[in-house]
Amino acid sequence: MVLLTDLIAGLRLDLSDSGAALFEDPTLERCVRKAVFRVGKDLQINYSILNGDISPDPDDAARDLIAILAQVHACQVMRAATANAFSFSSGDKRVDKTGQSGHWAKLEADLLADYREQLGYLRPETQINEESYIITPSNLSPLIYGQGKHRRCC
Repeated sequence: MVLLTDLIAGLRLDLSDSGAALFEDPTLERCVRKAVFRVGKDLQINYSILNGDISPDPDDAARDLIAILAQVHACQVMRAATANAFSFSSGDKRVDKTGQSGHWAKLEADLLADYREQLGYLRPETQINEESYIITPSNLSPLIYGQGKHRRCC
């Protein structure tokens, strides 16, 4: 049996936030929940979470994917949280937090590449592109309108 709380505790360790300085528990729970359902969709397994239990039990490979994708979601949270970071200087003292969002974005990209690689090993027939949420039908062709070219219908 895989408990949601176990995945959250593992995520906290993976993010080096054992003292809960960066993330609150509800935030990490949301990251894990999103990851469980996305991994289920990618692996074509219907996961459900009921009373903190994930069923069916994910195997070790699926758990690894969930952990990686939960980290990706946590990076997205931190990118949003640090987007308005500041830079301050006074005399010889300087505080610059403007690069934090970029560092979280880099970590997110690295983790997402790792997720795609691991998913490719589990499901070689799956090809995930950058914008996998956009479905593009193959039988569409662009329609170009030219100025002054109108046809009358009757």
